[in-house]
Amino acid sequence: MVAIALTMATALPAAACSSSGGSTSAKGPVTLTFWTKGPFPDGKVLLGMWNKQHPDIHIKLDVVSASGNTIPQAKLLLDVKAHREPDVATFDTEYLPQFVTTGSVLDLDTVDGGNATALGKNFEPWAWSTVHVGDGLYGLPVDAGPLNLYYRKDLLAKYGLKVPTTMDEYVQVAEALHKKDPGVYLADFPTNDASVFTAMAWAAGATPFKVKGNSWVVDIAGPESVKVANTVQKLLDSKAVMTLPQFSSEWSQAFNTGKLASWMSAAWAPGPLKSFAPKTAGKWAVAPMPQWTPGVASSGSWGGSSAVVFKKTEHPEEALEFAKFLTTNQDVWSTYWIPKISVYPTNLAAQKSKALSKPDSFFGGAEDLRPDRGLEPHGRP
Repeated sequence: MVAIALTMATALPAAACSSSGGSTSAKGPVTLTFWTKGPFPDGKVLLGMWNKQHPDIHIKLDVVSASGNTIPQAKLLLDVKAHREPDVATFDTEYLPQFVTTGSVLDLDTVDGGNATALGKNFEPWAWSTVHVGDGLYGLPVDAGPLNLYYRKDLLAKYGLKVPTTMDEYVQVAEALHKKDPGVYLADFPTNDASVFTAMAWAAGATPFKVKGNSWVVDIAGPESVKVANTVQKLLDSKAVMTLPQFSSEWSQAFNTGKLASWMSAAWAPGPLKSFAPKTAGKWAVAPMPQWTPGVASSGSWGGSSAVVFKKTEHPEEALEFAKFLTTNQDVWSTYWIPKISVYPTNLAAQKSKALSKPDSFFGGAEDLRPDRGLEPHGRP
């Protein structure tokens, strides 16, 4: 184990509003810039809902997609350094501490009348903890990425294989499938992204990063992490899985042509799966993530995002109101986030939305894609 001095929480710049981010509510129409990563389909639907309720607060939408090897968050960091940050942004929560250390993110508890801390009761406790850095509240959680197993039901049926319910069965099915048809693989373990491995380790009970006193304790060789590594290595050694770069054109084509028969992925996976594998519509089904311990339901999370407000905003109260709209408005969840973006809410009320159980023809009319499988049985790694 390695102990690393923890200075971030104590050395962060003060998060009070700067002179450019005053706490007085604006009088008259105002404009807020909202930055988010793409794809963001039918964004006008979301903004139309907002405009109907807040006609004096105009939202300027800025959708940024990945370009080559440059992720959207990296582009936003460049904007922050150039003092071109937006008023409000949504991005992957894992990047939040990095943005906070730039001193550009507003502590929502400093916004007059916002009562931001009181919003915590609306969210999963573990998700609420991820938007805190030190003593500050630097965002509101949007979604989480608990894992499911998305699989080609036609291919498993063709080769007489059952859907794996445990990780031991997962390995067995992967090896059997590739033996029956060397041109088909159950899974891909990419060489360019450790997100799946991290989520699998979370589900196995690993906690590789902890805070002890004023230090980070890093232990990536704990028994749970080693168990996951050994399982993945066994699959790699048997050559029963692919190792294509995730989200590459070759990787996408492998799904569309039937070379890849499953994807252990997050709750947001249906959206991209439909976009890069349209020829396979109706051939997919969804099952819980195979369990490390038979009979013990658990999952890990891959991804998840938060809504943040930047200090530079001249309208912090309105910006916070928009962040609340994005994360707690139930109409937004039922008519936009869930059906349009295919994300799974951290908002407790939204987790009961009927939109989550609406039949989806891409998955053969499956009526329940909800990944409520004990997301945090061991705490977030």
